[in-house]
Amino acid sequence: MKFVQYRTSSQFQQLSDRGSEIRTNNEYSSRGGRDGYRKLDQEMFKKNGKWERIDGLWLEQQTGPDGELKNPACKNASELIVEYNTQESQGTFESVGTNDVLSQALSRPEHKGRVRGQSKFVKPSQYFNLSRSSNKDNEVQSMRREIEELKALVRGLCANRDVEPSVDPKNVPTVNQHNSFKASCSTQEKQDGVAEPPTMPVDSQECKLYIFDEVQGGQLLVAFGRVWLESLPTDTVHGIPLGEGNVRVSINVPKLKKSPLPIPTYDATTVEDAVNGFVAWPKSLVELDMSMNKASRGPSHVPDPAAGNKKRQKKAGNQTIDSRTEVQQGAQEQKLSFDFNNMNRAMKPLAYYAHSSMRQGNQIEVPIPYTIMGFDMPVFLSFEDIYEFINLQEISANCILVYMRYLEEHCRINGQVEKFVFVSPSLISPVRTDAEDAGRRERADNLLSFLRDAPKERLYLVPHNRGRHWVLGVIDPWEDLVLYFDPLREKKRDDFTELMTMALTDWKITTGEGIRRRRDCKTKFSNRPCPLQEGSVECGYFILGENGLDM
Repeated sequence: MKFVQYRTSSQFQQLSDRGSEIRTNNEYSSRGGRDGYRKLDQEMFKKNGKWERIDGLWLEQQTGPDGELKNPACKNASELIVEYNTQESQGTFESVGTNDVLSQALSRPEHKGRVRGQSKFVKPSQYFNLSRSSNKDNEVQSMRREIEELKALVRGLCANRDVEPSVDPKNVPTVNQHNSFKASCSTQEKQDGVAEPPTMPVDSQECKLYIFDEVQGGQLLVAFGRVWLESLPTDTVHGIPLGEGNVRVSINVPKLKKSPLPIPTYDATTVEDAVNGFVAWPKSLVELDMSMNKASRGPSHVPDPAAGNKKRQKKAGNQTIDSRTEVQQGAQEQKLSFDFNNMNRAMKPLAYYAHSSMRQGNQIEVPIPYTIMGFDMPVFLSFEDIYEFINLQEISANCILVYMRYLEEHCRINGQVEKFVFVSPSLISPVRTDAEDAGRRERADNLLSFLRDAPKERLYLVPHNRGRHWVLGVIDPWEDLVLYFDPLREKKRDDFTELMTMALTDWKITTGEGIRRRRDCKTKFSNRPCPLQEGSVECGYFILGENGLDM
């Protein structure tokens, strides 16, 4: 009764008239009904299988069931949206931050405190991933200074370089300081103006290329290629000396394309950039692949320095450098063997297989499904991985990934695959623990891709390595709760807390859960009891145990 009296009162009528007058001034009227953009966003996600941007939501709301625009005033803006999206896909149009496609099509800048098509709690800095201007300016200036310093260093090295040719000078082309890394972009001309490709030494061998992975605390295989065994510190790659302890390599088959190069150049910073090109590589991270060499070429192509081939043994200072010998010693410096007499019976079949079939560099390939990695990819277990696992040494992330694959298959057989989701630690663990945020924004986006469209009562099991120490998080997004298991029982979990908070905040924004909750509601973290590790390597095995992933 009170409701009827209020809606028929003169006070409400004044408010209604004022609202109607304001609405008549809207050039683009809303047609979303009571639920607005939130319901439309969820419907389009179910229809297309992906979340639409706000320009797509705006265009869909203004379009009727027959595909026609109900408001003629929207025709020009809708045509601009379609045109800008086409140009953006072709690379001729760029939307940056709040100056996105919709803002430019409407010729109206985004509001500073909210975002069109989102709730009032969604700020532009959250939706567009904006950083504070001061921090951004400082970062840009710092990067510019570093670039100028690197340019000056390269110019000095090239200007002061006095290199004695390591092969016949007539086979070495003129080195151009400005050569591009890609062969198709470089032009090396002789003095007579005729281009000639560089002639490389023939003493090369198939190899495996590694980088040092701080997360796993060991070497990580990133590519297959060839190593030039008699490289000298004074030899150059793209006009820059190799330096002490490095060799010239070429990358033929990338294994982890996005992995950083140990010695980057201007044109190549990742393994993918260096495919079919030459780069410098630390000798300690190069392993000769004898099995590939025997299959692809005869041994006569690889001269033996001990057989009298002295002319290719160069001197640097007072020491004789033989890169081939050093690389072979680095690849075979550890002779690992199993103690079968004192081994657990369940481990013996795996140990026998590794001892007989994997000591020459063979690996076990295990396919990891997209439900764990976000995409289908194989994981390769090396002899060292098996040896460390059987002898209860520091465990690698590859072993944890393989065990997660086993548990997911177990859940699938028992009909529990919809209840548990396993997230790869390589997607969320920091690569560099010394960096301030260590790519936290990108890692949070990786976790968010698993949380999207999460049903209720589904749990996400997330192993996390925060610098040679494994912990486990169990996420219940609908309860906004994270269970934290740490065998060291340390209270400091800065990176883990920030990462989980960032991902769950974004999840609440995209699903509308932040609207139904209090604005200041924070993610709850609960430290769960778990066995206390006594040594320094048990944390990885805890992740696999009955109190970890196997819970």
